[in-house]
Amino acid sequence: MEIVIFCFVGAALLLIGYRFGRWIGDLGAVKQVNNRDKEHFTAQKGFKQLYEQEVAQLKDENQKLTAQIETLNARTEDYRKKAAGLGGLFSSGGKRADAMYALLLENEALEEALYAQNEKLKQERTDSLKEQLRATGYRRVLMSQLLNDDRIKSYVAEVLADDKRLPAPPDAASSSPPESAH
Repeated sequence: MEIVIFCFVGAALLLIGYRFGRWIGDLGAVKQVNNRDKEHFTAQKGFKQLYEQEVAQLKDENQKLTAQIETLNARTEDYRKKAAGLGGLFSSGGKRADAMYALLLENEALEEALYAQNEKLKQERTDSLKEQLRATGYRRVLMSQLLNDDRIKSYVAEVLADDKRLPAPPDAASSSPPESAH
């Protein structure tokens, strides 16, 4: 009877120990998961701050560049007006200055159109050259494969061996007697 009681007590202690171990393990796992979540949150928070700083810097730089563009456009407009008036030569005739200004604007537009057309032609030439290079490479590979074919090799060897099939060299044909005289 004592043995049975000791067995039950031992089993109960084993069960309590097992449950206690699982409980300790669960606490450790929860603590570890919480630490990972905390680290992940900290990293996310850092990345978010970095992103927001970058966005703020880019917005600031964009505003500065926009202001600079507006200033440069205003200067360009002033220079156009000065050039149209030729430094005061046409100050008495406003129509002449306006006409000169219109011609300057038209000239700028034509130069931009010419530049765009030249860029387009340059791209077309580049594309054409790339296509020619690709086609040449394809033909080279095709010729290489063709010349590596055993049937072609044997035919070329046969033609080279048969002197009757080969044309006479242009220099030798005019200066030497025909082959039948040999």
